[in-house]
Amino acid sequence: MAFICENTKKSFFYFFLNNFSGINYTKETFKKSIKKKQALWVNAEENFNKETNSDLRLHEITDRLTYLLSLGKIPEYSTQEYYKGHLESTLHIAVVFCKPLFEGEITVEFSRRISTTLSQVKYGKLKPDIIAFIGGNIDRGKMSGATAGYVYFRHLSVEASVDLMGLEFIIEEKMKNPKDNLVSLLTTLRKRFGDEAVSKCHFTLISSDYHLIRIAEIHKLSQRQSILNPLYEAGATWTYLFAAYPFCVSPDPTLAFLGRIRVLANDLTIVLVNLNGIVEFNEFVARENFSRLCETNRKLRTMLRIMSEPGSSSTSGGSSIEIPPKQWEVLERSLCVIHEIQTVLTPLIDGKSVEKRILVRARDLFMNTVKDIRMSIDPDRPLNNHEWALTIEKIKK
Repeated sequence: MAFICENTKKSFFYFFLNNFSGINYTKETFKKSIKKKQALWVNAEENFNKETNSDLRLHEITDRLTYLLSLGKIPEYSTQEYYKGHLESTLHIAVVFCKPLFEGEITVEFSRRISTTLSQVKYGKLKPDIIAFIGGNIDRGKMSGATAGYVYFRHLSVEASVDLMGLEFIIEEKMKNPKDNLVSLLTTLRKRFGDEAVSKCHFTLISSDYHLIRIAEIHKLSQRQSILNPLYEAGATWTYLFAAYPFCVSPDPTLAFLGRIRVLANDLTIVLVNLNGIVEFNEFVARENFSRLCETNRKLRTMLRIMSEPGSSSTSGGSSIEIPPKQWEVLERSLCVIHEIQTVLTPLIDGKSVEKRILVRARDLFMNTVKDIRMSIDPDRPLNNHEWALTIEKIKK
């Protein structure tokens, strides 16, 4: 963990080369990379893709995301933010959920989270006392997502001339999962400000829209397993700042298809957490989650059927979706597993009992399936030079 105070206007190059030059970079290679990107920033284009309005409430962003993925009527969400009393908060902490680097590079989705945060700070819509970047790394020899997020945030702020005077920063990278990182963050805040001050803290949670929706739904339906429990138990409040997921509406039909599959896998994760609660804590199966499972199954079947039909395409230009055979195999296996999970959970919905060994087997099978989808199907990729330039110009406006 690192606690950094913005007391002086040091350049990004000073900060990076004096603190992180030993982590898979050298001064020469990093300067060369930045110089190449800066050459494009001078003539950056002004036509940007529209992002989802970050001022939308949680239920509004959920409805929009649901509409994008819908192939028919689906269960309505009713997630809410826990914001009562936050105007009386003594501290406002912005928490950025960071993604691991991809081949040592910031990715498109990760960049969207960082640029959304900086834009909100620039225009005064987000006024935190502290910005915390959280996200560990399995490989301790490489730069963590939290460190990379902070470095990238500082870099964008310098290039876009955003004043960060008065802001403090925390890099929380000790743990490998978000819940443990939040616990560690709270420990750091307690040591610095005391228990009473932390109980009056307000947190703005910043991530991709689908990720925050998952966090909120799990907290509502399976609170015992929620990563927000540490905040709740501390007496803190929180709201959400959504970074629009860039792939569901991509003009590339393959990327759009994979992006929608990624979001559907997010819904499956919500169901998986509930199933784990049934096994480990004797929780009840939430009817909303069972409906979510059935609807996700229907959507996925329909999407695969449409894409497997001869001459199918998803754009007026006739561009078709092309994904590797391995990804098709993962999706086809997933359909079989989802159907089996539906069969196992149906008696519980009807008020009947199911043997624990059957539930344990279903949970483990479902866990591996969701993991396979998330590991093999992710359209996210490193940010290219042109996208770096557009990001800078957009923040400047």
